[in-house]
Amino acid sequence: MDEIVEQIRSRIQSNELKPGERLPSERDLAEQLGVSRNTLREALRMLESSGLVTLKKGSAGGAFLNDSNSAALSQSLLDGMGLRQYDGKELIDVRVVLVNYVAEQACLHATDAEIEELAAVVSSSEEAETNNLDFEDRLERHIRFHRKLAQIAHNGISEALTGPLLEITRQFHKDAGPTDGLETHGSRRKLVRALRDRDPIAAKQALAKHFDALHHGVQAGLSGSS
Repeated sequence: MDEIVEQIRSRIQSNELKPGERLPSERDLAEQLGVSRNTLREALRMLESSGLVTLKKGSAGGAFLNDSNSAALSQSLLDGMGLRQYDGKELIDVRVVLVNYVAEQACLHATDAEIEELAAVVSSSEEAETNNLDFEDRLERHIRFHRKLAQIAHNGISEALTGPLLEITRQFHKDAGPTDGLETHGSRRKLVRALRDRDPIAAKQALAKHFDALHHGVQAGLSGSS
């Protein structure tokens, strides 16, 4: 079984299959790999569990290669935290290291247009906070800011790692409940200014203040709910 899974992985890694594409039909793929359809189904279920493919039923169904397996990685990390394999402090430590790298790379590689797109996300998030919009809406805009920052760094691996960490952060925010996030927006505006100036040191300083305010708010929320 592991051999069949690795054969399919190898075809994906060779770019023979592209993200979002439908894998060959069950019959064709079984014939190509020289296995029974039952064996192939089991291998596909293993790949679905790992987050590599999505299995869809119906006339337009089949096995489709996912754009990413961040959802599976997020769940794996959440499960690990539930089993006390690691804790929130470790998550924060890793996020700080990763986001500092992302900010540095954004200073070097983001286009002027991309920086302005990030600035628009900051404005949107601050507007939602100022007008005290729905908590879920404010949280989504907060996540969007960090996703966009990771995107404009133009490093695929750091962007892929950012997604799962943000989903865990989203859960922390939900557990803590609504907090006053206005303090973080001043730091975000400073970050945008540093990106425009292509100043990685100033960008990291802005992020340090941002994370201090952010984590203080989350911890206060968790203490209040306990």
